[in-house]
Amino acid sequence: MTPGGSGMRIRAGDRNPKRRDAVAAVVAAMVAVIAAPAAAAAPGPAPEPPRRQLIAGGHVDLATVLLENGALTVKGKSDSGPFDPSATTLNVTDAAKRPAPSSPAYSFLGVPGGTPIHVIPQTFQPDMLWAGWNTESVPRGALVDNVVDLTLRTARGPGRLEVYVSGTDGPERVFSSHDPAVRTARVAVPTHAHANWAFTAPGVYELEFEASATAASGTRLVSPPARYAVVVGPHNAVATTTTLSATGTPAGLELSSTVTGGPQSIDGGVPQGWVEFVRHTATRDEVVAHEPLRDGSASLALSADAEALAFTARFVPAAGDLLARSQSTPVANPGAPSGAVVTGVRGTYPQGEAITATALVTPQRPGHTVTWWTRKAGATTERGTGEVLTLTASLDLHGAELGFDVRDGSGATTVSARPVVLDVRAGTTTPPAPTTTPPGTTTGAPPKAAPPATATTQACVPTTVTRTVPPGEVEVVTDGHFDFGPVVEGGAFSARVKDDRQGTPAYRDPASYVFHLGDAARATPPPGSGLDFLGSGPVWTIPLTQRSGVPWLGWNTQHPSVLAAVKSDITLTLDKVDGPGELAVYGQDPFGGVGDRYFGTVAGFPRATTVPVGQSGVHVHAVWAFTKPGSYSVTFSIGGSIDGRQASAKSTLTFHVGPGDPKAARTGTPVVEQVGRTADGKECALPSGLASTGLDGSAVAGLVVAAVLLIPLGFLLTNLATLAGVRRRR
Repeated sequence: MTPGGSGMRIRAGDRNPKRRDAVAAVVAAMVAVIAAPAAAAAPGPAPEPPRRQLIAGGHVDLATVLLENGALTVKGKSDSGPFDPSATTLNVTDAAKRPAPSSPAYSFLGVPGGTPIHVIPQTFQPDMLWAGWNTESVPRGALVDNVVDLTLRTARGPGRLEVYVSGTDGPERVFSSHDPAVRTARVAVPTHAHANWAFTAPGVYELEFEASATAASGTRLVSPPARYAVVVGPHNAVATTTTLSATGTPAGLELSSTVTGGPQSIDGGVPQGWVEFVRHTATRDEVVAHEPLRDGSASLALSADAEALAFTARFVPAAGDLLARSQSTPVANPGAPSGAVVTGVRGTYPQGEAITATALVTPQRPGHTVTWWTRKAGATTERGTGEVLTLTASLDLHGAELGFDVRDGSGATTVSARPVVLDVRAGTTTPPAPTTTPPGTTTGAPPKAAPPATATTQACVPTTVTRTVPPGEVEVVTDGHFDFGPVVEGGAFSARVKDDRQGTPAYRDPASYVFHLGDAARATPPPGSGLDFLGSGPVWTIPLTQRSGVPWLGWNTQHPSVLAAVKSDITLTLDKVDGPGELAVYGQDPFGGVGDRYFGTVAGFPRATTVPVGQSGVHVHAVWAFTKPGSYSVTFSIGGSIDGRQASAKSTLTFHVGPGDPKAARTGTPVVEQVGRTADGKECALPSGLASTGLDGSAVAGLVVAAVLLIPLGFLLTNLATLAGVRRRR
């Protein structure tokens, strides 16, 4: 946002039209190429600043680490795709406001218990932002030890930022704006993590993240810093103040403007943007030139002007959603002719905002009165007297002329100002939110359907089959990110596991995996933690956020075939658990308490959870806790409406907890799934494009694009899953 360059003198009122047109053409060409403030004063209005993206809810990977052409970069990803941190505003709304805890474990927040703070929760909540970071796009083996150091370089704002992860044994700090010892997190490749982000005061924060690592070749890699603007609380542009002075010079006039205000945490508290210098005459108002701000100031040299009554400076911010526009009071031209002009009226007002107009009369007329009026459809309404008039913008004022008369002591009009036309738009005073989809971003189209059957081609129809998986075909997984969820094949549901371990998602049969929870997953909930339903002994958990040595399993409704065909919610029902203990799957609040209870076999837990689909689906992670070691077969039903028809499917996930042979857990496990069959029983490809373990060729391109955009959407359900009890069939 920082402008620079040398100054350029522009004389107002240049009477050489060829020279004026040539200068204007050059400036127009410059403005068309440069999106930042111009390097020096230029004729005419300031360029319209690029519209910033606003993200106020949904999933965001705030810091997404990429390795591109041998260089590290840090960017952002949202539900809609990648975003440029420098052109994006993140809004933590008041939906995230809650009282700070009194527990000593949270003393690092630095505020007394009960103080209102804003916390982006570690678990997904549909009405607020859900922020994390990831290294899933970095290829395995490209970096030494497959690790990246992610550093919070700077954090400025009206309060503290504390980022921490909730666990069974209390909070674990990750980043801190006030503690230099908590600035860098070592992140494995690939990782997709979420945490609690606590902001202790409302206002605007500026955060800078940097990634560093050592390439496999031994080269040290450090990314350029990525700068983020985060508005905590209501998203309103912060007020600014613009002043203007006019000084006579041998050549004519020097206009000097300063702009102050705006968020103190952004750009060092110095507003960035342009100043427009407006010339007022008895017949018109015109922007003479615009000048980029340098250290909050701008100036313009003018030749002597015998027509101008006054000048006004207007501030055009480079980040219009963070800094409010403002304009100076009018300054009289020292050599002004006799006249009167309305100043201070903007081009457009939203309904309900205050319109403030100022009367400028030259020369001043002691003993005279300024009388304001509006005129619409031939009817004139007096609006009051005085140098300044304030009106509330209402739709009945749209299109009305606003002007004033200067009257002497007898009430006779000695001069009248040229009226200005008011433009009032319906709506609130809050500007419309920018789109959350960055320019140029597209989402993957659903897989193409197979061509319809012809008279010589037998129709391929979904057929339910049950099969067993030989132990040698299963993969024991102990690490990485996975999601269980539905796909639509041939007009019916099938269950798939989305495997994100290689960066590009692969959709596979759940029967292909055994999820092994070893010693890294073992924990003992402390007394008083609210986890009494897990029992008093150790439990094995898939935690709320990804941890090395533990498979991180969630569920989602984000497959393109689901987004294309399912308009209602999906119901995920826990049908039965075969295993030595109990299962509980739940979330946690930002201060360690038990959150949503999704499903489980322990007392008080439901057997089903509802997962929305909407426009972009939902990605859920939670804690899965198993209370005894051994093998578990966990069978789910997936139900919902496909193109208005009710449909369902069953599938089984297999877990092995603790010691023993994980592959033995899958021996003889029946799996129910949908396959394609013709009328004579031959196997065939179902029309929606997915084979039993992956993608058919015609769908690969669309699915890869969509899946890459959906990776960061993840983890709506974030907590423990517990198992307690004796092996039994439920």
